[in-house]
Amino acid sequence: MKKEIIKDCLLMTMGAFVYAFGINYFFVGNNFADGGVTGISIILHYLFNFDIGITYGIINIPLIILGYKLIGGEFIFKTLYGTVVTSVAFRLFSGYLGPMDDKFMAAVFGGILAGVGLGIMFASGGSSGGTDIIVKILNKFWDISVGKGFLAIDLIILSALGLLFGKEIFMYTLVGMFISTKVIDKIQDGFSKSKAITIISKNFFEIKNTIMKETERGTTIIPVKGGYTCEPKEMIICIVSIYDISTVKRIVRSLDNKAFMYITDVSEVLGEGFKELLN
Repeated sequence: MKKEIIKDCLLMTMGAFVYAFGINYFFVGNNFADGGVTGISIILHYLFNFDIGITYGIINIPLIILGYKLIGGEFIFKTLYGTVVTSVAFRLFSGYLGPMDDKFMAAVFGGILAGVGLGIMFASGGSSGGTDIIVKILNKFWDISVGKGFLAIDLIILSALGLLFGKEIFMYTLVGMFISTKVIDKIQDGFSKSKAITIISKNFFEIKNTIMKETERGTTIIPVKGGYTCEPKEMIICIVSIYDISTVKRIVRSLDNKAFMYITDVSEVLGEGFKELLN
């Protein structure tokens, strides 16, 4: 367990530094912005010369407190760590700016680095904070999907950016954010809003109990028979969010490293714990 925690912290630190460098060097260096709390921090930096790292940390403090009270769990603790190291990284890279004549290429490479950084942080089971917490709360209490939550918040911030600094900045920032999202998807192996995980293991009882405890997701046990050995086995099926993938992998790896597991995309999930089942 300690090794997993250390590994996750190292990954989050690396991801935070890659993300902060990409945003500072390419986005801020060419007067672009970003979505979420980072975008708000950058806009305030342009308007009032506020330090991006400090502003980012200050805005995240009440969000983390709110997230801890309403969500809790490992995600919030990892998000707290991710927020701290991201704020520090923004401070360290504040002077590393790369103004370019070709603004489109700046948006492309900035989006790639930002996506790589955030993708690494998501893969470790945490995040950089900010709108991730808001979206989790909206999804849990008001059944607003993750995608719609991010889209709504980013549209508000980008609209403010366009009104304050012009349509070109708006469009270049949108290009960078689009590329960043695609890179995150690639790093996360095509993570969508939800994933279906199928596990076949001799230790199915311990695995399903640990999954239910740590992710607060239900599981289904189905008796199956191996095609090669014809031996009876038990198959676990569970539907989890994108934030739970790394947790489930860790659980299976720690309890049975010879287990068989595959993960598939789920286009829509209806029922308890997800979207309400309507007629």
